[in-house]
Amino acid sequence: MSLATDGTSTIGITQAAINVFLASQQDSGLISGLGYWQVANGYTAIALHDLWSNTPSYSGILDGLIGKVEVNTTNCINDMNDDSMWWAICVLEAFDLTGGPSHLAVAEAIWEHVNHYVIPTGKYIINGTDMGGGVIWSSKPNETQVNAVTTGLYAELSARLACQQANETDREKFLASAINSFSWILRSRFDQDRYIVLDHIDLGTGRSYDWTFTYNTGQAIAASIAIYNTLKSRDLDLIQSATTEAYLALACDMASHAITRGSWVDVNGTLTEPGAYPGTGPDKKPAWENDDAIGFKAILLRSLAKLYRILCRDDSHPEMQTQLASFIETQFQSLQLRDTNGKGQYGPWWDGPMDLPTSHSQLAALDVMAAIHVV
Repeated sequence: MSLATDGTSTIGITQAAINVFLASQQDSGLISGLGYWQVANGYTAIALHDLWSNTPSYSGILDGLIGKVEVNTTNCINDMNDDSMWWAICVLEAFDLTGGPSHLAVAEAIWEHVNHYVIPTGKYIINGTDMGGGVIWSSKPNETQVNAVTTGLYAELSARLACQQANETDREKFLASAINSFSWILRSRFDQDRYIVLDHIDLGTGRSYDWTFTYNTGQAIAASIAIYNTLKSRDLDLIQSATTEAYLALACDMASHAITRGSWVDVNGTLTEPGAYPGTGPDKKPAWENDDAIGFKAILLRSLAKLYRILCRDDSHPEMQTQLASFIETQFQSLQLRDTNGKGQYGPWWDGPMDLPTSHSQLAALDVMAAIHVV
């Protein structure tokens, strides 16, 4: 659909934003001014943009850039397990876009690497809760942090790789890994009253860090959808079907609470998450300052778009479909009305005011540019 009112097509607007982002590409395959994991998310958004708009304009460019990254960082693996898996999700989206087998091979190599950092059942019991299935944040010696986003990435990656396995034993292995790790999130980091996923636990001190960043819940939604999708592809009995539908229902419940949470969404209905990257008040960030948190809300929006597509495909939860479509459209409209200079550049605050456009503000906007093409 086209939401543009000035005669410019939606695809023209979204491709202009991508072109601005790619103008900062370096010979290394990375983007100037961005961290390693941020670049992966930018390329993920571009791949999804092409998939969801059915206009594979950037597939060749992405292949080239990802290839350059792999030259300098074998299989895109570094010492941060979440960084590596953001790249795994990136190459999986590129695989879905192009069918290139090398992308799938990289995703599987990353999974094999991170699988060594999945906590075995019974190894750590924190405050009476088994940490089995949680994924250690990094491969650094003496790392003690096990966090929701790393575990959510592993759960999504495992479930999606299960669908790519020709051998039934391998399919079951990957699916079991996904369910095991997602169960850790539900057991250890999920607030059942607010339908929100909390941040991490320190294995050394036993302390829980209950930060409520949007991307923790967003990535849990993505993992829940991926497990649902993998289970849905099998022949199921009635009990198995009920379990499968529970994963989709949970994703819908998390999404429903996310798009109405006052600390994330402002009075205009715009996803701002001011606590992560404040645009006002005493803790206001200067627009030039890059911070991981600027892209957190984009990951939530991406997962909401994934959920919307699945609901439409399966003709399920019609009220949720309507709410998600409206929410996604609101984000796109807000960026056009209040957060752009009209040159394809976007600032860090989606509800405005427009400020200095940077690589990191452009990065966050790309998921909006992809998501608008699903509605």
